[in-house]
Order: sequence, then structure tokens, then C-alpha cells
Amino acid sequence: MLELTDFHNVHFIGVCGVSMKALALLCVKEGMTVSGSDKADSPILETLCRNGVYAYCGSDPSVVEKASLVVYTACIPQGDPELSRAKELRKTVMERKAFLALVERLCKRTVAVSGTHGKTTTTAMISRIMGAQGVRFIGHIGGDLPGGEISLTDTGRDVFLTEACEYKRSFLSLSPDVAVVLNVKFDHPDCYRDMFELEDAFRAFARNVKEGGLLVVDCNVKELFDDVAVRKVTFGFNAGCDYRADDVSYENGIYSFSLYRYGTFAGRYTTRVYGKHNVLNALAALAVADGLGLDTAYAGRALADFSGVSRRFECRGMLDGGARIISDYAHHPDEIAAAINTARVMTKGDITVFFEPHTFSRTKSMINEFADSFYWADEVVILPTYAAREKSIEGGSAYDLYMRLKKKKPECLYMDGYGAAADYIRTRLDKNGMILLLGAGGIDTVADMIFKG
Repeated sequence: MLELTDFHNVHFIGVCGVSMKALALLCVKEGMTVSGSDKADSPILETLCRNGVYAYCGSDPSVVEKASLVVYTACIPQGDPELSRAKELRKTVMERKAFLALVERLCKRTVAVSGTHGKTTTTAMISRIMGAQGVRFIGHIGGDLPGGEISLTDTGRDVFLTEACEYKRSFLSLSPDVAVVLNVKFDHPDCYRDMFELEDAFRAFARNVKEGGLLVVDCNVKELFDDVAVRKVTFGFNAGCDYRADDVSYENGIYSFSLYRYGTFAGRYTTRVYGKHNVLNALAALAVADGLGLDTAYAGRALADFSGVSRRFECRGMLDGGARIISDYAHHPDEIAAAINTARVMTKGDITVFFEPHTFSRTKSMINEFADSFYWADEVVILPTYAAREKSIEGGSAYDLYMRLKKKKPECLYMDGYGAAADYIRTRLDKNGMILLLGAGGIDTVADMIFKG
């Protein structure tokens, strides 16, 4: 069985991805020679170079010739010049999900956080709790942290904490001691034919939990795992949940709740991250902390200090007239609705949403759900699709979504790019309210254009 320590020179293709850059930096800390390439130029390349990675834009197959291991992301085409050269030279080549399994074997225990929504925030919450209580761990978070903090923690080898992504079933490479299922919603139609296939993948992930391990699962989907022979604890707002939030209150965007652990009051907790859905993420984090034998009261203090993850309802600034510009990674109908609902609670002014659809297949398969998700917005602006790994398909374009949405919400516009969106905000939206920049692509660029010139 391969171990990470078998390799001394690692090359990452697609190194600017938030997961890949963290893994590259981990290899640097392991004393390896590390290189990485990415198709797009980015400030991340400079950051990686400053931290010991030979990182560059484009392809250079000659760099691969020096590597003993080549790691690539799922979106890298098999015809990529560096990947092709690595295979030609019979280098050890593996997808990112297989590399995660190597990292997992460095540690004594693994905590893996899955779910269609909320993985990054919940993993970051658990990381904050573990760090505050002196746990020696590797933390692999799939999102950037505020203030430029690197989304990698490496304080020891007792626990490997990682997001467990369902895309192309990548989470099946893991064998966690503690697994979390935050929710199960249909997504990734490019690799799952229907909800049944997606549910089967999550069940397979749960079955990978080691003997004597723990499955922390949202009470609304617990029935999916009835036939999985592993100890389970549930969380949610409903009576009967093992970890239940009650007496939920809201003030200035911040939620507080009473935690009932197995029916017994366990304390009052506060989250600093916006949105009621983050109460559920906090419950899952507390259940994990308890499962690891940590102090949940002390964990509550760590949660109260947790300020969130970049591009998760992140305020990018305020216009002179008082409008706040919020950037959020929301790219699924449920996430869009949650972001708009959060904004509706926080402002009495108008809510204008700029949405950049992410992938054509997702847009086509859920076009009605997308159209419905903007119900509480006052105005919606659709931008061209962020294609990511896909080519355009009939019925799945941003314009198709715009035409569908226009029937439900006449106050809907279509704009051809970030520049047009920034100009519209500057000239038309400088008044009290909220402007939401939603999408998993490059829509955050709009905020850069406004505030950085």
C-alpha cells in the first residue's frame, strides 16, 4: 500500500484550487519538493511560491519529468499535456481523492464532513473547536478563510479533518472514524443520473465509517442510513434529535440557541456566522466535538469566536448610500434561497441578486428550482454561465434561466459580464439595502471592480 512518505517530489495539476493548494502546502511541510501548475494566472500562484511551491501558469511537461508523484483534480482533461507526459513516463499518477487517502493514513483518526451544502463552514467550525482545545490535527478546508489565512492547519497527526465531497464520488476514498452528513440534496447531474444514485453514494460513504466509529447525520435524512451498521447521532430542530437547537433567537444577524443533548439542556450557544442554516452546522460541529471527547462548553466559546469562511455571506463593503455588497458561493437553488432569506431578515431595504450560474448541466436539470429560488428577491440579474469543466448544452445556458425566470419575476435582467454588473451597481443601486453576488465562479470579481477600481 502506497504511503505519502514514499514520495519526495510531488507535482499538482490544477494547483490553484482551494483544496489542491492546501495539499501542496502540506507536502511542503512534509519536507517534499513541490511544484504545481494551473491554467489560469492567479495571485494564488505567488502565494504558493512564497511558501515553497514552484507554481506557474500554463503547462510545462518538463517539470513533470522530475516528479515522483503527479496529482490532478477531477476537472483536468485526460489529454492535459502534463498529465499525458506523466502517464507516458509511467509516473505514479492519482486524482486528488486518492491523494486524500494518502494524507488520511498519516493520522490516527479521520473526521470527514459531507453534505450537499455547508461542508466548508462546518469543517472550519470543527477546525476552530479542535484548535482551541489543543488537538493535534491536519485540517483540510475547502474554502479560503478571511484575512488571507491559509485553509490548512497542521499541528500534528492525531486527527485528519477534511471535507468529503460527493462530486464523482470522491468521498468514497476515505475511511473516516467520524463521518458527518449535513444534508442530501440533488446536485452534480453531470455524474449522478438521479436522486437515487446520489443517495446510494452517500450510503456508501456512511458504510466506509470504521468499525466502532460514528455517523453524525441531520435528522431529516437519517432514514437513508437505517441499514448502515454504525453508531449514529442526529442533529436538528425537531423533537427527538440527539443534538437539538431550541429557543432560537436572532439579533443583528447573529443567531443564538439552547442546545439539548439527548434531551437534557447543555447550554446556550451563539454563532457569529449569518443565517439560521448555520445553527444546523454548529449542531453538527458540536456533535463531532462530543464524539471526539472534547468539551462541548469550551467548544461553544470557540464557535462564538468563529467569523466564517470567505464567500459565505461575506460582506465585501458598503456603498456610499448604505447598500451592503455580500458575496456568497451559493450555486444551488437551496443555497440561493438560504442566502436571500438571510438577507431578508437582515435588511428592510431592497435585495438585488446578481447570479452567475455554475455549469450548464446543473442549470438545465434544475432550471425550475433555480427560477423558484429567487422568490424573495426584489430584483434579479443573471450573468453568463461559469462553464467550469463543461461545454454549452441546449436548454442549460444562463439566458435560458433568464427567460424562465422572467415569466415569474418581470423585474429580472440579463447582463453580459462582470463589468456591466459593476456599472449597474455603481449607477443604479447606491441606496440602502443588500446586493448579493451569488455563484461558485468568478462573480466575486464584481466586488473587486467596485472597491478596488
